[in-house]
Amino acid sequence: MYRLRLTFSLALVLLLCAWTAAVAEEYSYHYQRIVETGTGIKFDLTYVSGNLQITGNDLGMLTIEAVKNVNAVNADEAEEVQAHIEIRVEESKDRVRVSTNYLRMQNRSRSFWQKVLGLGGSDSYGDVDWVITVPDNCDITVSNISGMVEVRDVRGAFTIRSSASDVTLSSIKGPVSIETSSAMRGPASDITLSSIEGPIVIKTSSGKTSGELLFGDVEVRQPRGEIDLKWVEGDIRIKSSSAKIDIRQERGGIDLTTATGSVSIQTSLDDSRGFFVETESGSINLLIPETASGILDIKSETGEIRSEIPISIKSLSKKQVVGEFGYGGVTISLSSVTGDVTVAQF
Repeated sequence: MYRLRLTFSLALVLLLCAWTAAVAEEYSYHYQRIVETGTGIKFDLTYVSGNLQITGNDLGMLTIEAVKNVNAVNADEAEEVQAHIEIRVEESKDRVRVSTNYLRMQNRSRSFWQKVLGLGGSDSYGDVDWVITVPDNCDITVSNISGMVEVRDVRGAFTIRSSASDVTLSSIKGPVSIETSSAMRGPASDITLSSIEGPIVIKTSSGKTSGELLFGDVEVRQPRGEIDLKWVEGDIRIKSSSAKIDIRQERGGIDLTTATGSVSIQTSLDDSRGFFVETESGSINLLIPETASGILDIKSETGEIRSEIPISIKSLSKKQVVGEFGYGGVTISLSSVTGDVTVAQF
């Protein structure tokens, strides 16, 4: 009898939960604000979860459009929740700060607040979506937990610190700093960059980092996932452990270290700085121009060393090849413990 009552109680709880989820509806509440700022300001945005779009304008003003998305069983509960999600705007001479402030509600459990803050799963109560335009020469700093972030046509520095946001940047003139820290088993962060004029620093745990038309030095620290950089004019520095790495570089040096994962590089060698690539078990494939000149230093403990370009050998062993091609010049150091190393022309 006890087991029967327990089974019936559990079934009733599950039925009630399913019914609550089924009847929950989404309510939207809109917010707008225009701030006359002029140019050359700093803009800080802090929120928990939701999608964000930022674009530049030449109007000398900051425009903020926000939508509070609330899942609730009825309009009264939705109204109560949205009223306690405050959008706060603080203005000073050269800085505007915008944040979401979750005010205390009476008689609400911790699990309820987890959902309001977006920590309770896909049916969280209180996301805030943003559409923002910023004036010229505006330095932007974003802090959040999750959501899609898209920034385009902005002149100024951009910085984001997030737990698990996907970030897309295009047509940015200024330095870029991206830091995501998703958990080992959490969702990976995808980072997509296009037409960036300025130095780039990316620190992320996993996902796919891709970029094209990058005019400035690029530093990526990403243990896992994929790294794909094309048409880079600047030095490239990558630290990884098991990412698949593809690079197409127009100008600059390379400093790359990874444990596993293949590395493919096409570079014009149009730089006086050196090229250093090191893996443990991943293969290395380097493509250089037919007219290029330099010094090759290739090492592999147990992998195969192949060179499809003519080399004037300086030293040769089973594990290492050192030699010049063309007229000599910049040093290219390629080293793998167990992976194959190949050098060819394009």
